[in-house]
Amino acid sequence: MSSSDLHNDNGHNDNGHNGRAGVRRRGLLTLALLAPAVLATAACGFQPMYGTVGANSIGAAELQQVDIGLIPDRYGQKLRNHLIDRFYADGRPAAPLYRLQTTLTASEQKLSLQKDATATRAQLVVNAPYQLIDAATGKILFQANARSFISYNVLEQQYGALATVENAYDRAILEISNEITTRVAAELGRKS
Repeated sequence: MSSSDLHNDNGHNDNGHNGRAGVRRRGLLTLALLAPAVLATAACGFQPMYGTVGANSIGAAELQQVDIGLIPDRYGQKLRNHLIDRFYADGRPAAPLYRLQTTLTASEQKLSLQKDATATRAQLVVNAPYQLIDAATGKILFQANARSFISYNVLEQQYGALATVENAYDRAILEISNEITTRVAAELGRKS
């Protein structure tokens, strides 16, 4: 449609000036429809998990009350360190109310095979089942499983291949730590 095809209500050509007014009206209508939704979300108690509301964020005080148990192996220690960084903004708890138990397993799967049966692509699957336990009673309050799937290229050079696999593990552990933090914070936020 060309601008000469646009006509106002009187049947006269207005060279698209009315089209800009229509866009403005649609923008105002969209704003008018979205404003109540935004206000309703704010009124229902919605708060960002990682953002702050005043001086406190949802679940932050509760996360400070969780003791993070030891996780075996090198990658388990990396996961534990990520969790410690996320859970303890003001230092570790003196008398934790909860205990987080986690294990970590990983497997690598070859995805893309060449004619000589060598892989050019692989996928790392990292699985971390975890439990949130009441420290006083030993009762399991919440249990779930965090899982990460990371694909990477299989390189021929030894150093490059090792660095690529290490990077895949680091990305998987970061994803898992984010998921565990989010779900535990949400669970503790529900309890408080």
